[in-house]
Amino acid sequence: MKFDSKTERSMKKVIIVEHVSIEVESNFYDFTFHLEKALGILMPSALQSLGAVPASMVYYLTTTNNESGLMLFNMLSQEDLVKKEHGRKIRQYQIGNPQIMYRMVENHAGTGLYMPIHLLVYESSDGKVIVEYDLPSSLCAQFNNARILSDSIMLENNLIKMIQTADGRGRGKSISDN
Repeated sequence: MKFDSKTERSMKKVIIVEHVSIEVESNFYDFTFHLEKALGILMPSALQSLGAVPASMVYYLTTTNNESGLMLFNMLSQEDLVKKEHGRKIRQYQIGNPQIMYRMVENHAGTGLYMPIHLLVYESSDGKVIVEYDLPSSLCAQFNNARILSDSIMLENNLIKMIQTADGRGRGKSISDN
C-alpha cells in the first residue's frame, strides 16, 4: 500500500527503552511453574459468556486477579514448535492487569502497543535461567502523562515482586551485578 503526504500523517521519534535481564536461581521448570501458578489467567471464553456486561466483567476480573494484580494473557513456547529433546527452553509471557491497561489506553491509545508486558524466560547455553523484559515506565515515558507513568511503574513493581516470588529464593541476581 502506497501513501502520499495527503493521505498519511506520520511521525517518528526515538525513545529510550530500559531493558532488564535477570539471572534467577531456580531451574527453568520450577521458575515457570511458580510464575504460571502465581498469575491469574484471563479466560476469553469466560468473558464472552458474561455477555460483555460491564459489572459482570469487572467482577470476573476482580475475582480472578491475584495479589500482584497481574494476569497471564498469552504464553508462547518454543517447546510447542519442536520436539522437546531438540528444542531450547524458552517461553514468552504476555502479562498485565486488565483494569490498569484499560485506564492507560483510555489516557493514550498508543500505550496499547506496549501492553500487555512481554516477559521472556529462557535457559542459556550454560544452563542458567534468564528473565528479560523492557521496563514499562521507559516505554510509556514518551506519552508525557503522569497517570500513564504512575500506572506503568505500578505494573513493573508488581512484575518485579512476581519474579521474586516465582524464583522462590529471594531477589534473583541482575546480570549487570556480575
